[in-house]
Amino acid sequence: MGNNKIKISLIIPVYNVEKYLFKALSSVENQSFDKSNFEVIIIDDGSRDSSVDIIKEFCERNINFKFLSQDNSGPAIARNTALKIAQGEYIAFLDSDDYLEKNYLEKLYGTAKENNADIVCCNYYTYYPEKDIKINLPFNAVPGVCDTKKALKKLILDFGTHYFVWNKLIKREIFTQNKILFEDMYFEDISICPKLFFYAQKVVFIEDNLYNYTSRDTSILHSMNVTKINDYIRALGNIRNFMESHNIYQEYKNYLWVYAQKAKIVCYYYILNLHIKASNHRGIFENINSATKSIDYFVGNEFKSKTENMLIQIPYSIVQPQNLSKIKVEQER
Repeated sequence: MGNNKIKISLIIPVYNVEKYLFKALSSVENQSFDKSNFEVIIIDDGSRDSSVDIIKEFCERNINFKFLSQDNSGPAIARNTALKIAQGEYIAFLDSDDYLEKNYLEKLYGTAKENNADIVCCNYYTYYPEKDIKINLPFNAVPGVCDTKKALKKLILDFGTHYFVWNKLIKREIFTQNKILFEDMYFEDISICPKLFFYAQKVVFIEDNLYNYTSRDTSILHSMNVTKINDYIRALGNIRNFMESHNIYQEYKNYLWVYAQKAKIVCYYYILNLHIKASNHRGIFENINSATKSIDYFVGNEFKSKTENMLIQIPYSIVQPQNLSKIKVEQER
């Protein structure tokens, strides 16, 4: 058993975020929650900027901050590394370019204990650093206490309740007892959240906006490429496979189908952007067709499930268009 004095382990993977890291760690340092009640596990994922110096500065003056470093392996592996040493009763996550409201930990933990909840979810602001403004987006989660089925249905629809791990406080036992780890891929949140909700008996949604998500040009959503689009589709396959392996697909299939239609629109948008950036419209319909067929396969009757430790492959991959704008510039030289 972990140290019962530690109520929350806050996990922060860091990679080349010197511009945002001070604000992120300051928001942790200034939490209203008593420092003796939580630990902060910061994992540097092979940063090449001054992120490590900033981390060390905060660790020197905060006894509850722990610093680990690893070769660049991605946020999923970094989070898994931290989960293995986490001692808290609950786990929380912060992306290192985002920041927390002062009462983030206190409010989430208080709500968890008050309701004997396995997971507590809050709403969030979207922060635009260039303009230094934060916006409360529409379609927030409706507050309330939900059992497993109701919470999982809300999550799968991805409307108001989203597949992020960073606006959730999660009982650590859910990870440890069910051997849940992040998969080494982009959009690993989408793969892991349904598993966490499946094992949670009580999920509480609160209306407070306690997290600030930073919208920046280099974030995953703003820098979509072929690998990321394929992983986005693969995450849907992971959800289906998990449902099949736990015999719950029939119960949630209509909800997953709705989410799949939304996923198609997201993919079409990013595929279109991919071809616009490459100044090349060739292959756009083939890519759209591949995304459609893969998504339909993952919510269709032909889907063949795999054992949980086997990698899900997408049947029709998106292909990178040749960059004609680059060729044109080289020819003009």
